[in-house]
Amino acid sequence: MANLLSAKTAYRPPQRLNKRLAKATITYLAVAVAVLAAAFPLIWLILSAFKSNAQILNLAAPLWPTHFYWSNIITAWKDAPFARWFLNSAIFSSAATAGQLLTGLLAGYAFATFEFPGKRILFYCMLTGLMIPFTTVIVPVVDILARLHWLNTYEGLIVPNVASALGGFLFRQFFLGLPKELGEAGRLDGASEFRIFLSVYAPLAKPMLAAFGIISFLMNWNNFLFPLIVTNTTNMEVLSQGLSVFQTQFSVQYNLVMAAALIVVLPVLIVAIVAQRQIIEGITLGAIQ
Repeated sequence: MANLLSAKTAYRPPQRLNKRLAKATITYLAVAVAVLAAAFPLIWLILSAFKSNAQILNLAAPLWPTHFYWSNIITAWKDAPFARWFLNSAIFSSAATAGQLLTGLLAGYAFATFEFPGKRILFYCMLTGLMIPFTTVIVPVVDILARLHWLNTYEGLIVPNVASALGGFLFRQFFLGLPKELGEAGRLDGASEFRIFLSVYAPLAKPMLAAFGIISFLMNWNNFLFPLIVTNTTNMEVLSQGLSVFQTQFSVQYNLVMAAALIVVLPVLIVAIVAQRQIIEGITLGAIQ
């Protein structure tokens, strides 16, 4: 009898199976079309970076290059100080990301585990950093940097970006999802709060550290407005600014512009492909509570 019931349960009429198969097929096709539409500009950029200028301007030319001009990358690299721009972007992105990880970790732990006067108000004030556009505070920030003589310096680029409201919020949500008994057990053993944080909570936050670190690095690497306002010399420009300058200088040489854009995009593309799982975790871990 049990075998008969299980056989009846496992049985699906052919019509129902066909409907499910058709629905799944339509869903996958829709997703494939959406992905292709989203990825097409990037595909066009990569292929155009290896075309001649005439091929790009020719609307009848095929999407795939008839001949790959690898010299476009070399020419674009030599015609602009990309090495210096790469160095500036690496220093700025790495230092700002490290600061955002540290401040986000400490702020998230404090908001999740401690009780202190004005905690809710301070948390809401931190959240306003996610709601207020940066352009509304750019004038006082630049004024402060000018008074400190930090304009056109690494300090001026890095220090205003060492804290992130998003990091504090994500780490708070992550720590709220951990059992409170972990900290209580450490306190019963006589451990200090710093020891509990360093030995218990911080190691458990490694997945969130990796995820938010990647997200923060990509955001800082692609930052354009703030470096544009704070720096004013070629030696202090980052890659996003350098690409804009290069596009202005070689506005009619579209093959070189595409090659320069590929140089700028390639590191971000590699990080996004290699660390896509950590990026997804960074989006989902903060929704535990």
